[in-house]
Amino acid sequence: MDLHLQLQNHPSVIGPTADFAYKWALNAGLSEERALALSLAVTEVVTDVVRFAFPRHEESFDVTFRRDISTVEIIIAEQGEPFDPSRYVYDAERARKEGNFDGAGFTVMKHFVDDFAFLNKGRNGKEFRLVQEIEATHVSELLRRDPQPAPSENGTREYDLQPITPDDAGDVAKLIYRTYGYTYAKEELYYPEKIRRALREDEKFGVIARTPSGRAVGMFAVLKSTDSNIGEVGEAVVDVDHRRRGLMTRMLEMLIEEAEARGMSTVFGEAVTVHDISQRVNQHFQMESTALLLGIFPAQRFHGLVGDYPQPISVIIDMRPLQPYDVVRPFLPLPYAPLLQDIYETLGATVESPDMEPVTPPPGSEAVIDARISYRFRHMVLVVQEPGADIAAQVQQTIDDVSGDVIVVMVDIPIDDPHTPFLVHQLREHGFVLSGLMPRFHQSRDYLRMQLPLVELDFDHIIVHSDLSHDLKSLIQQELACTTPEMEMSSPSNSTAT
Repeated sequence: MDLHLQLQNHPSVIGPTADFAYKWALNAGLSEERALALSLAVTEVVTDVVRFAFPRHEESFDVTFRRDISTVEIIIAEQGEPFDPSRYVYDAERARKEGNFDGAGFTVMKHFVDDFAFLNKGRNGKEFRLVQEIEATHVSELLRRDPQPAPSENGTREYDLQPITPDDAGDVAKLIYRTYGYTYAKEELYYPEKIRRALREDEKFGVIARTPSGRAVGMFAVLKSTDSNIGEVGEAVVDVDHRRRGLMTRMLEMLIEEAEARGMSTVFGEAVTVHDISQRVNQHFQMESTALLLGIFPAQRFHGLVGDYPQPISVIIDMRPLQPYDVVRPFLPLPYAPLLQDIYETLGATVESPDMEPVTPPPGSEAVIDARISYRFRHMVLVVQEPGADIAAQVQQTIDDVSGDVIVVMVDIPIDDPHTPFLVHQLREHGFVLSGLMPRFHQSRDYLRMQLPLVELDFDHIIVHSDLSHDLKSLIQQELACTTPEMEMSSPSNSTAT
């Protein structure tokens, strides 16, 4: 869960904010050295905001602290004077000869942190984003200390299934390595400390299967969402010598029971489209396909496949509601209405059409958007919190600000908002295409996801299984084929065109 501070633009806040950032980063899992580096970067940004953002009056600004299993992110947001970083590029020679240190602050920040981003949000101000990776001991270190694997006991059919505890972290990391080598997409599972911390902080829960001798041969886990009461069935592995013995089914049954006991409304899975195996497994467990996300993970080599996968990896979102749907009244954009209605009905919902008005702009001219940037996987999700007529301009500005750092941009729009058809129309004019439905994804509301891949993708390499995923793939492929260079977000057309 995010932590927010609202501060006055007074010099007295600089030191306490840096101290708080340092202690928060330590608690989040950073080493003292990296926590100190992050706090120094925070000091630089906060000092600049206090000194220059509001030169003639007192105002407040916001600091948000955000953490996941592998990274920490601090976001400093203010609505002060406009600032163009392209005018302030640090030149060491100029600084030496002329004493001109313009742009040095950005250079310092980039030196102290792993990732730095500056987002210009127009009349909604500016954001400075500081990101630090959480260091941990890699599983290879454990294997070096304990190189001899225990007997596999591959003839046994007796297993003990128990909830995963922090003490199981090392065995989980070794199991991932034995099964997948170093090709598993979720890299944090190679770091026992990250697994241990996530379990202690209740960021995820899971099941571990052991043989009579205690050897870990199976693991299944749910990662809890940070802003909704849902969870991703996102980590699953069974030792190759213990497959086809019902372990996956037994572990998932325990997980579903635990998720229901915790009052979770939905579980979902991200099934890669490199093959359809994980999609078949999800469908076997009553999960339904709701979205196709294009190119959200970088290309990589997959364990058991010959050669590298030739393009960024797309995934199918498969959902299983744990709390049943009743009647829904979504504002369905006309081009997608039949498919979205099919998805809702497959999830068990009864769709009733709300009173529809002509596609008109929202009364407020300025959209409020929260940017969720995955620096490691190079994709970005922009969550619309308040609709606005300037949606296309804001999205374009964000893309420009992170130019070259992302390979796909996604926009999540609350489908129960009457202005959703307008927002979708604006984004389609700028090259966005459908991704699908993201049920209960933010604050327990259903969202329509649009997407703009910024790389070429060969749909022959996108393998899907269910009928709905085939329908999604077909519609998205047709939309992309109709996208012209004049419509693409990198060269936006007039956003008021129809």
